[in-house]
Order: sequence, then structure tokens, then C-alpha cells
Amino acid sequence: TAAEEAIQIYRRLAKPNPAAFEADLALALDNLGTRLSGLGRWEKALTATEEAAQIRRRLTAANPAAHAHRLAEALNNLGNPLSALGRWEEALAAAEEAVQIRRRLAAANPTYYEPALATELHNLGGKLRDMGRREESLAAAEEAVQIRRRLAAVNLAVYEPDLASGLNDLGLSLSGMGRREEALSTAEEA
Repeated sequence: TAAEEAIQIYRRLAKPNPAAFEADLALALDNLGTRLSGLGRWEKALTATEEAAQIRRRLTAANPAAHAHRLAEALNNLGNPLSALGRWEEALAAAEEAVQIRRRLAAANPTYYEPALATELHNLGGKLRDMGRREESLAAAEEAVQIRRRLAAVNLAVYEPDLASGLNDLGLSLSGMGRREEALSTAEEA
């Protein structure tokens, strides 16, 4: 495929000059992993996303300001094939690390990074819910909705769809805990 050809080219370019091309290689691997996940080719997706996350981790260690946000994205993408392959604990660890990174970034620049933090919390909540960890799932969903409410209050046109998605997720968490009236109210708001 074109994506695999791009990866081959970036590998060749990165060998003599990693500083110039490793980030591009990681992006190409991440994109391939996402496409393969979309096709349900989980093993191949896992191989690509694992390598992307390894590269991003190395780049972040050398220059956190330039690469930490991309590491969080790579970890999020890594969690999808891990979950699909039943590797729940590893998927959860990736999601938790992504949230930690986004929290640090959002603390320094909330305007830019809070939307991504809300997304990472949303993803974390889903993984926790899938693992039967209802209380933790609810906490993540509630925090995601709080952030999304703040964002929607500032720019409803941009953030209202994310708020609706977050409310839906919160409703699922509430329902899973037997809090049906609250779940219904949240679903109606969504």
C-alpha cells in the first residue's frame, strides 16, 4: 500500500538522519495502525502502533515540549488494537499514560490541550467500563463532561458535539452502576 511504501521510505531516510525523519516515520506508522484498526486487522495494527509509540516515547524523552502531545496520541491509538485483542490491562495502561500526559499539557496550556484531555478521559472511561471498573469509569466520564461543558460554554458550535458524546458516555457509566434516573436525565440532555 501507499502507507507501507511511505514507511519504507521514512525508515530509509531516518537511518542516517533520525533527527530529521523519525517523527515522520512515527506519524506514518500511527496512520497505518489507525487504518488497519479500522479494517479490523488488529495484529498488524498493533505492530504499527507499538512501533509508533516506541519512537514517540524516545522523541519525547529528548524533547518533551515538541513531542509529548504526539506520544499521547500514539498511546491512544495503541490502546485500540490492544483492547480488540483482549489485552485489557495493557490497553488501560496506555490510556492512563495518555491521560497523564494530557493533564500535564493542559495544566500548562488549557486552551490548547483541554479538548484532547477530555477525549483521553472519555477513552479511558470506556476502557474502564469495559473492564467492569464502574466507579473509575464514572469518575473519568464525569471529568470529561465537566471539561466539555466549560469548552461548550465558550464555543458551543465547536464543542457541543463532543459534549453530547461525553454525556452519552456518562449515561452509560451511570446506567452500569444502576443509577437509571440519572442515566436517563443525562441521555435526554445529550
